[in-house]
Parts: sequence; C-alpha cells; structure tokens
Amino acid sequence: MVLEDFNDIRSYTDQEIPEAMEFFINDEVSLEVAKTVIPDASIEQIKGLLGSIKTIDEFQKTVMTRFVNWIITNTMNRVDTQGFETLKKDKAYLFTGNHRDITLDAFILQSCMVDHNLPTSNIAYGTNLIMNEQIDVFSRANKLFRVERSHNVRELTQNSQHLSDYIRFLIQAGQSVWIAQRNGRTKDGNDKTDHGLINMFSMSGDRKNLVPNLVELNITPIATSYEYEPCAMMKARESYIKERDGVYVKQPMEDMDSVMSGIKKKKGIMTISICPTITYDDLKPYENGDKHEIIKVVADLIDQRIYENYHLYPNNYIAHDWLSGTSTFKKYYTQEEKDSFKAYCDKIFSKLLNELGNEAEPRFTEILLGIYAIPVDNKLHC
Repeated sequence: MVLEDFNDIRSYTDQEIPEAMEFFINDEVSLEVAKTVIPDASIEQIKGLLGSIKTIDEFQKTVMTRFVNWIITNTMNRVDTQGFETLKKDKAYLFTGNHRDITLDAFILQSCMVDHNLPTSNIAYGTNLIMNEQIDVFSRANKLFRVERSHNVRELTQNSQHLSDYIRFLIQAGQSVWIAQRNGRTKDGNDKTDHGLINMFSMSGDRKNLVPNLVELNITPIATSYEYEPCAMMKARESYIKERDGVYVKQPMEDMDSVMSGIKKKKGIMTISICPTITYDDLKPYENGDKHEIIKVVADLIDQRIYENYHLYPNNYIAHDWLSGTSTFKKYYTQEEKDSFKAYCDKIFSKLLNELGNEAEPRFTEILLGIYAIPVDNKLHC
C-alpha cells in the first residue's frame, strides 16, 4: 500500500503544509483563533509566523506547543509525566489511551513528546468533530487522521479495514499513533477497552497469526488522569439523561461545546503515564487460543496497565468515601481538600438540578461522584 491509498482519511504531509498555512493566513476565523493563542502578537506578525512554517514539525513546535502551553498556564497547576524515558526515538508505538477529554488527552501528550525530545504521534479523531473547513485543515496539519462514523454493518467493516490498514501503514513507516481505547470519552470514570478496537487492529497484517500480528504494532497503553475532570458536569448530565430517558440526543455543536469546555475549565494537575508495551512474552501463552480469547487478553492487558498507572488524586479518594459513606481513604486527603471538593460538587449540583429537577439529586450525585470514585476501585482490583 502507498500513502495515496489513504487520501480520504490521512493527515497532511510536509509538502502540503505551506498550502495549509496559506489557508490560515487568508482566513479571518483562523487568524482570530490564532490571536487568542498568541495574544502578544499582531495579526500581521501571526501571518508572518504562519507563512514561515514549512513542515508539520514546525507547525507543532511553533503553534501547537504555544497553544498547549497557554492551556496549561491558564487552566492547570502543572502536568506530570511518567514512563516517557522508556520510549525509544527510533521505534513506532500504537498508543492506546483512556479517553477523558476530547482533545486535551492527545494534544498535551504531543507537547510532552516534544519536551522529552521524542517524535510526536499521529492522532485518530472522529469525523463528528469536523465542524468546518478550518477545523479540518487545522487537524490534518497537526497529524490528526479521520475515523469515519459508520451507519451500518457494511460501512463499519469497510471503514474498520481501511483504518486498520492505515494504522499499520504508519507504524511500519516508523510513525507512532494515538487512538482512544473506546469510541467516545469515558463518561462514568470506568476506563474499559472496546474489544472491537483490538479486532480492528488485527484486520490488517497477517490475520492467520494473530499474536505476532498484534505484537508488531507495539501496543502501548497510556493512562491520563485529571485532578478535576474538565467536562465532569457535561458527562454526568449526559449519563443521567441517557439513563432516565433510555437515549441521549446531542444538540448541534454540543461536541464543540465539550471541546471548548475541556480547554477552558480548570483542571488542577494532569498526569500522563506511559504504560509498558504489550510484548510477545505477554501474549505467547495464548498463541494457540482462538481469536476472541486473544482479543480479550489484549483488551484486559490494556485495562490493567491503565489502572495500575492511573494517578489518583485526593478528589478520587474523597469521592469514594463520600459515595460509600465511610472514611476508608481519609489518610489520602485533608479536611481542606475535602471541603474544596465538596464546594466544587455543590456548584455542579446547584446548576444541574435547576435544569433536571430535585428528583435527580440522588442518582445524579452517584454519577458525578462515580467519575472520580470508580478509578479507585479499578486500581484496587487490577
């Protein structure tokens, strides 16, 4: 296969970056967005900056790193990292991460890669996020590639095969990939890998020898955790309404609202942990197993490593004790931290219960606290 086989979903090449920058320079909306990220520069200076960019690497280090630093400075206390020293510059990885925020999980990972003098990865993103041409051009210039939404079984199979081929093409070309462990963000705090994702990985390559097929992708779990979940209120609201009504219908531009909320909301500390890569030694005992068994083993390994490396904050332990009505984990937090978390939750309760009605309070409280508490149980039982 060649790169042109993936023109419908792929990110840009270096040769296409000057044209993308020219699009931004001549687009008023893009320039206004750039102005918010680079407030100390004039529009003419921004145009000059964009016009000087000739490669993806330059775009990421000149624009994206600045954007991410703005987010960190304005909405976070700091970003902690673990395990980056285990990554090799000359090796491509299939990073499979828990998915807490629509954009930040992957964008801040890229900035951390730059900080650790490592190549950035390609990023999978759903076509539901492509609201306009500006977002499409920006995304493709930032090494994002499209994951097409499927409306029937035939489309799902075709799109999965195409995506699998492209991911393997990138890995074999020495380029790492980041993809979420499931379709959509974790809404309830329970990070679980979709078995269908692993099946998609296996659709390319040597399908008759599944263990070597999956091992050669260098599947590497990533655990991302936030002291304060940037979209906790929106997640809890969606989960409650879906549970109450049996369905949740997104409003127009709701995904973009989630993106902006994730960017703007206070997040406290964020931790990104690179987990051990799944190796042949991990899967060798299952080499003669059937396909479903091997896929389950890989998914379970991803979950286990994410749980083991997920960083728990005082808020997680406070929420667990609050839900259980105990003080089991009181040694992990102070009274001041407990009061602060309670004030944070009360603010969310007040805002959402005005919309949902007081009858929602018991269940909504459980859902919101669960986003923080469930990772504690997962880590205890991994």
